[in-house]
Amino acid sequence: MNPYKKQTPGTKKLPTGWTFAEGRRPLREEITFDEVVEIPLRDGVKIYCDVFRPVTDIKVPAILAISPYGKNGHGFRIFDNIPFRLGLPESATSGLEKFEGPDPAEWCPRGYAIVNVDIRGTWDSEGDLYIEGSQFGLDGYDTVEFIASQPWCNGAVSMCGNSWLATEQWATAIEKPPALKCIAPWEGFTDMYRDLICRGGVPKATFTSFIFNKTIRGRNSREDVSGALDKWPLFNEYWEDKVYDTSDLTLPIYALGSYSSGNHGSGTVRGWNRAASKDKWIRFHPTQEWFDLYTPRYIDDLQRFFDRYLKGIDNGWEKTPKVRVSILTYGNRFEPGPKWDVPFSDYPIPDTKYSKLYLRDSGKLATSPQANEGSTSHQSDNYQAKPSEFVLTFDKATSIVGHSKAELWMSCKDKDDMDVYVSIRKLSKSGEVLEHVNVPWKKLPEGVNTQHDVPMAQTIKYTGPTGILRASHRAQVPERSTPMLPYHPHDKEEKVPPGDIVKLEISLWPMGIHFEAGEGLLFRVQGFVDTSSDFPSHIDKKLENLNEGQHTIHFGGKYDSTIIVPIVALPAQ
Repeated sequence: MNPYKKQTPGTKKLPTGWTFAEGRRPLREEITFDEVVEIPLRDGVKIYCDVFRPVTDIKVPAILAISPYGKNGHGFRIFDNIPFRLGLPESATSGLEKFEGPDPAEWCPRGYAIVNVDIRGTWDSEGDLYIEGSQFGLDGYDTVEFIASQPWCNGAVSMCGNSWLATEQWATAIEKPPALKCIAPWEGFTDMYRDLICRGGVPKATFTSFIFNKTIRGRNSREDVSGALDKWPLFNEYWEDKVYDTSDLTLPIYALGSYSSGNHGSGTVRGWNRAASKDKWIRFHPTQEWFDLYTPRYIDDLQRFFDRYLKGIDNGWEKTPKVRVSILTYGNRFEPGPKWDVPFSDYPIPDTKYSKLYLRDSGKLATSPQANEGSTSHQSDNYQAKPSEFVLTFDKATSIVGHSKAELWMSCKDKDDMDVYVSIRKLSKSGEVLEHVNVPWKKLPEGVNTQHDVPMAQTIKYTGPTGILRASHRAQVPERSTPMLPYHPHDKEEKVPPGDIVKLEISLWPMGIHFEAGEGLLFRVQGFVDTSSDFPSHIDKKLENLNEGQHTIHFGGKYDSTIIVPIVALPAQ
């Protein structure tokens, strides 16, 4: 956390070559800096923003970066705590950018104003801090309309950024401010309970406390989401207010998805899928959201989108494939890398073949079930415990893209509930469990050549898609479920008498992995998540669930336990 820095209202010019600090990216063009601009909200609260805009007499569009993470150098910063700084040296950005937001040094020369907003209740902005929810969208509406009315603005506004900055876009767009012409939510959740803090009905108390109590500063009261999770572990009206229903959205959308985030993968797809917009695009990248945000070719790509809908330039953006999916190959520096931006017409991919892989004796997966009943068990309450594992070796090249789903028959003799964690991993031809490095090898130091040279942190390493479900939350709402995405209401508990066998349907977050002949798919079932934390230097690794004793998986005979995977044919490249 960078310390608070008192700012003084005023306007000044930042000259060509100006630097925020030694080692930061210098400005390539002069910028006008409006510091501490007051934004009035409908209830009388005043919040504050910084505006960076081109030096021109021509009115320009505005791109908003709205979050609680500070501006002008103070606030939450995390890159220095990530191995290899995520391939982003300090010289990659100017330091004027918000955390997870667009860099004014990049965007002002492209003809856009960047507006960095401190939301209500953070830093010097007035009011109490609401953590997401409907107030979030109302404040966004007022902010959009205020900025659109400024004399330097052409009346066209959009928003940009990752995580909180992306979720803010969904919330604001739902309120339909007239000046909001398009949005670019690049990785953000759309359901706080299901995506972020209680996935599968299992509370993430430590993460919730860290992200909302230790990364945000303000002068007044804040909403206590950690306390709410303790008080209301089941879904209720409080959590419903933090769900963003995008089904009524019709404005242009450029969404970004990934595999590397443990917080955003499913929410991005849900928001994009449900939106009624005809003009909507989604891209899945193979890196990490912050790296992607500052990648030059994707900045150019985003500018084409903004040019089309904020400046009215007829640049052919509409011909961009509606869906571009990157498919991971894993591997080391000297092997072929990911398949970037494979084009498709929709997501899930049309003509996907959903293949059922049945769990069998001796840790095997097969396309047909075994006749006899079998079972295997694992200790659920120990990080050192071995998971239950099942393997399929591919006899031909296969690409798996989309959501997968586990259907498992399970029991526990030692407890009346189970927190079940499933994952898919890739195996090399020699049987090694592989990890994908989220930074292109050319951005890492010489000598860093394999996954073993890269420390384990979810920001820089991706292991594979995961799914989570608390057994007592296994109930579904059929009319809101799809064959691959069961909708769990999470509004009641249905305990499992010790020893009883119940069926659990667990969706895994989107994946995109290519397997060559001889490589393997490893399916794991265990009592804790099969991945590292986003912030391992800030969040202690410890078991946070109700598991006790052994969990048993039943398969074969009447127990048709399976993992269902989406196999796609890749278009000719």
